[in-house]
Amino acid sequence: MTEWKEKLSREVVAAEGYLTGLFWRNPDNYNFYPEEKINYKSFLNPVYGFYFSLGRKLSEKGIKVFDDISVSQVVNETNTGNAYGKYGGYQTMNELSSEVKDKDENLDAYYSEIKKYNLIVGLIGYLGERVITNEGKYNYKKMSKEQLHTYWNDKILQLGIDGDNKYDEHYLLEGLDDEINDWDENPTVGLPFYESKRMTKITTGWDYGHVYMYGGFGGSGKTSFTVNKVIMSCIANKEKLLVIANEQSIGEFKKMLMITAMGVGTKEYVDRQKLNEGGFSDQDKAKLHKAKQWIYDLCEGNEKLITFVFMENYIMEDVKKLVKHYAARGIKRMIIDTGKPSEGDASMARWERFVEDMKEVYKLARPNGGGLNLAVWVNVQLADTALKMRFLNEYALGDGKKIKNEASVLILGRFMWDDEYEGGKHELLVNQWDDFTGDYIDKPMKREKGHQYYLLFYSKNRRGADNKTGQKVLVLKPYFGINTWYEVGFTTVYDDHNY
Repeated sequence: MTEWKEKLSREVVAAEGYLTGLFWRNPDNYNFYPEEKINYKSFLNPVYGFYFSLGRKLSEKGIKVFDDISVSQVVNETNTGNAYGKYGGYQTMNELSSEVKDKDENLDAYYSEIKKYNLIVGLIGYLGERVITNEGKYNYKKMSKEQLHTYWNDKILQLGIDGDNKYDEHYLLEGLDDEINDWDENPTVGLPFYESKRMTKITTGWDYGHVYMYGGFGGSGKTSFTVNKVIMSCIANKEKLLVIANEQSIGEFKKMLMITAMGVGTKEYVDRQKLNEGGFSDQDKAKLHKAKQWIYDLCEGNEKLITFVFMENYIMEDVKKLVKHYAARGIKRMIIDTGKPSEGDASMARWERFVEDMKEVYKLARPNGGGLNLAVWVNVQLADTALKMRFLNEYALGDGKKIKNEASVLILGRFMWDDEYEGGKHELLVNQWDDFTGDYIDKPMKREKGHQYYLLFYSKNRRGADNKTGQKVLVLKPYFGINTWYEVGFTTVYDDHNY
């Protein structure tokens, strides 16, 4: 172990130990912190990574009390006796569980501390030990995970911002050595999607000068997904954002934001239907106000961070005026929910109008040629005829498939089909990390009552590979009641040319 990693492991050891003790003392905690959020790799001290993962195995078997007999049985089943003995066996966790009996209220704090040190390790991998070198007002020990993320994300983003749109003559073969150094030192890194490491890596984030299109079927959660991955990222990173909506009202967006804040922030639950019905209990009100405060803390009280404009009549000429108006006021990130043909234009077919409208959106976003260098996210609806398509590509857009030409990134989503789960005719193998084998393995997804997995196809990707050039399909696990979308792993869906 490197010197800096030993230093960090000592600093976080108490949080890792106490969190593991609390989970063993109350195994129900595993239900609220799925493996996608915290697992063996989250721990810098292997002893607690081992016991935490062992506890999850026990919990998955429905064991509610971790006694010596039940623990020993699972240790034998998983062939982890050597590690179990090395770390002190049952006595280690029995003593620790007793030690944390009065520390339940600190569970979230321990979890946050562990995730903070995960971030620090990741940052060091990219930026070196400067991350743990205190300088001036910067002190990583006193900063929260969110503060660290914002600090270093801003540092990186500042390197890639270029507002110079001059028309200059260049020579393609000139200065290639300088370019290589520039690419190395000034990465083109966009805004990370919220709590989505894999999704961010595929496109290196949501960057300026590009149009990202996200297509889903009607009622599949396009807006919910966008609130979780895009809007939450803007809030967490204090990025100004313009939302241009033509279907869901500001009230609906606020409800979705509160549900999301409870799912990813306060870890509490209020039935989504209850927000429509009203008549809140005191407990409901307390949860909602707590979620509101969590959002305000995240954005440091900036209530004007996200600007929302609802368009009763969606006309591209009006959209262009709005975008230019807000861009001149410093808002460089835009969401259009939902992209569709301008209303009231009978001069051409709707799909032709749609393609022409998307050309205008691209002209606004591009970094040169008179564009405004914007980061634009457009939600679009997939054609009903594509419901039979197993492999999604631009043909799922129906007659408007040529809008793909205006996008730098085209993401298309659908739920897994019944025959793609374990035992099905077209069973999908999803590459996932397995703590006990210490490697990524391919395994099928089991049917879970009340849950469906979701597939993200990358039909086009100018910022990386797409599904035709090596990028696998990303598998998500959504929980709509709290609007969370956890990344599970990657899978391969073969192109059956059914389009």
